[in-house]
Amino acid sequence: MLLVIPVIDIMDGKCLRIFSGLDDKTEFYTDNPVKVAKLLRRENFKALHITDLDGALYGEMKNYGIIKEIAHSVDMPIQLGGGIRNIKVAEKMIKELGVYRLVIGTAAITVPGFINKLVDKFSPVKIVVGIDEKLNNVVTNGWINYANITPLEFAKKVEKCGATRIIYQDVTRVGNYSGPFLERIVELAQNTSLKITVAGGIGSYMHLKSIMDLNIPRVDSVMISRAIYENRFPCQNLWRAMEKKDTSFDLPPAKI
Repeated sequence: MLLVIPVIDIMDGKCLRIFSGLDDKTEFYTDNPVKVAKLLRRENFKALHITDLDGALYGEMKNYGIIKEIAHSVDMPIQLGGGIRNIKVAEKMIKELGVYRLVIGTAAITVPGFINKLVDKFSPVKIVVGIDEKLNNVVTNGWINYANITPLEFAKKVEKCGATRIIYQDVTRVGNYSGPFLERIVELAQNTSLKITVAGGIGSYMHLKSIMDLNIPRVDSVMISRAIYENRFPCQNLWRAMEKKDTSFDLPPAKI
């Protein structure tokens, strides 16, 4: 079974609806991320991923206050990414917010030795490296800049630094329900010993099944954003019917 981790992407203090580009397609689901986090907890999800998109774009966490409120409002492990580019910020997120796991993206490439230092200080369990791909090239700074390294090359590099888990996504699939990049997932799994969380393009139960059908135990979890907000999984009908009066966005019928 895959662990399904819902995603809250925050920009300007609001829940952002992400498509394959951040520049000209900005839409917000709701201006209350805390309310969304509480709803997801009531829907019995076992963990939560939060991305500070302002941090991912500009290198400095801008939504700390809201993230702190979420962390203190829900009793579930929180995985946090976006703008974590030095040890001081990483330590603050773990000690002050009680964040279970940190996701490092841009800094894993731009700050030499950063992953080694994080793993040594907090243990591999606390650190995940995000690998965002576009056309077989890793992209950074909110998918803006090309890092001139392939996903597989990068995965091997972070594994040598002591990381044991990555989050992989093809950013061209984000928000469009086109399905995960299965071939790349297999390539990463077959050529490293890393545990893999899959993100990007997942919009239906069949997409989840396609990942499970790979039968790779180390591919053990998925992160989903838009499809959960838009109620595309049949099991959500019951949950959302009970919560309908307590949400601030429309709830379309579930799709298989």
